[in-house]
Amino acid sequence: MTSIGARRALGAAIVAIAVATGCFNRSPKPLFYALAPASGAAAGAPIASLPDLGLIVGPLEFPRYLDRPEIVRRDGANQLVVADAHRWGGSLRTDVVRVVADDLGRLLGTARVAVYPGEVRFPVTYRVLIDLRQFEAVAADKVSLRAIWTIAATDGHAVHVEEADVDQPIASASMVDVVAAQSAALGNMSRAIAERIASLP
Repeated sequence: MTSIGARRALGAAIVAIAVATGCFNRSPKPLFYALAPASGAAAGAPIASLPDLGLIVGPLEFPRYLDRPEIVRRDGANQLVVADAHRWGGSLRTDVVRVVADDLGRLLGTARVAVYPGEVRFPVTYRVLIDLRQFEAVAADKVSLRAIWTIAATDGHAVHVEEADVDQPIASASMVDVVAAQSAALGNMSRAIAERIASLP
């Protein structure tokens, strides 16, 4: 082979390697997820029919490590794993508040449920505030939800404060099942909140 032919062959080989390397190093398209209302215990029968009840859900306090587009899992006690290829379709913060609001409206039989900081167009009976301390898959077998939720009167006075401590089993290690378990964990907390609201004056 002539020196010119050798150089051409070498150049073609370099281009082929560069193209192949670029293809193999290209990140896959991310998949997007959203939490679903009426999951877990919230999927059960409504607790009451209170069409005149007015609720505001929020604000929500939230760990900074969860406040990101990617889904975060916990591996052991202290290590967090960020799933670059699996992301929330919107903001996890707003998704959590939306799901709890939808759950409470269905369980309590009222359409008068607003999400903070949206404009409220009806008389408000109670505000539901949530301090979410933990909300992620732990290892591969469960979702752990830890929160302090407060039911407050319109003047800001706390009527009831309670801790949510939910360990929701995960059906499999797939991210679809992880997010489904997170929805179910929220549903369990929503039902506990709804039961307490239904017992109040």
